[in-house]
Amino acid sequence: MKRLTTSLLAVLILPSSADIFTLKDGTKLDATILKRTIEEYELEVNVTKSIRETRTIKRSEIVNIERVNEANSIFEKKIAPLLPTPAYLSAEDYDFRIHTVESFVAKHKLTSAGTKANSLLKELTKEREMLSQGGIKTESGFIDADKLAADALAINSKITATKFKKLVESRSYLAALRQYDILERNFYGSKAQREALPLMTRLVETYANLLFRDLEKWNASSKQRMENIERLPEAQRVQVEKVEMQRKENFEEQWIKEENEGLRWMSINTRSAQSLEKSIATLEKEAARLESIQEQLAVSQETDDLFRQGWIAASAKNQEELESLLDTLEENGVSEEYLNKLVDHFDPTINNPPIEETAEMMDKKEMMDKKEMMDETEKMDKKEMSEPVK
Repeated sequence: MKRLTTSLLAVLILPSSADIFTLKDGTKLDATILKRTIEEYELEVNVTKSIRETRTIKRSEIVNIERVNEANSIFEKKIAPLLPTPAYLSAEDYDFRIHTVESFVAKHKLTSAGTKANSLLKELTKEREMLSQGGIKTESGFIDADKLAADALAINSKITATKFKKLVESRSYLAALRQYDILERNFYGSKAQREALPLMTRLVETYANLLFRDLEKWNASSKQRMENIERLPEAQRVQVEKVEMQRKENFEEQWIKEENEGLRWMSINTRSAQSLEKSIATLEKEAARLESIQEQLAVSQETDDLFRQGWIAASAKNQEELESLLDTLEENGVSEEYLNKLVDHFDPTINNPPIEETAEMMDKKEMMDKKEMMDETEKMDKKEMSEPVK
């Protein structure tokens, strides 16, 4: 084996690139490698923005070298895209982003990428604080808690519709169908529900086609599969049939559970013709129902506007107008939750009347007051007894 030449052992000239050197004592040096040997580095250390000094550091004193170019690459790929945040981001999503940036800053705080990430972290934290105070970010910016209350139906319906669209885009079709049900049940007639309706119509058609293909595949293969099972040795055949029966029972239990939960869209078992046929039939009925809803919504007012008018009427204590709007909102299928928001804004005591003290409650209160007085007297007596006689 050839021995290393003296020239190779001596010095290796490297291209200039700023790195962060962490020493055993915890010191971090922002430095550029000038030269390195087998035993040590010659560094140009950035003491301040304008002052640099040359230092020689033994390799044994260095515990970590952070490549700044690598930090910049990570920042551009994983950190920079976290801001600006999308509209209607949840508190959990904010917390995840903040944790991600905090971890990056802790590791790369002396780099320019770390400085940029720290600025980004401050903006994320500011938005998270606004969210915790009851605000929310929409496409046009942050809305504070007061404005949010007046526009609660419009904003919350938009959030629900956004979740529905994301599920469709990710091809989580069953979850998307269930999410649309939540949108329609709570925000019927809202602008968000109307805008989601065409996508729901396409989803129903797409999902039905997928299930129909699955049904065709199952029908084409089931006969052959049964024949293959029949040809198995008896012990193996019994075991396979037992597994199939257990799988069927588990799925039936799941269906019963989902029916009890009031779900319209049941889980699919692609190994069950009954499951596929039932879901396809439900989808066909849904297509006709959606067409009817489209006709109804064409001649009705957006419930977002009605709720907003109701909030104004409640603020002005205009009982007659508010009652008329509440009736209209109820007729248009708005959930009880949003009707109660308007009533509470008009008069919080209507839904939450003050509790009247009963004779029993008054007696109990009187007994507690007497007990407190006796305890206080006992404390004073003990204090007098403990004090020395003068």
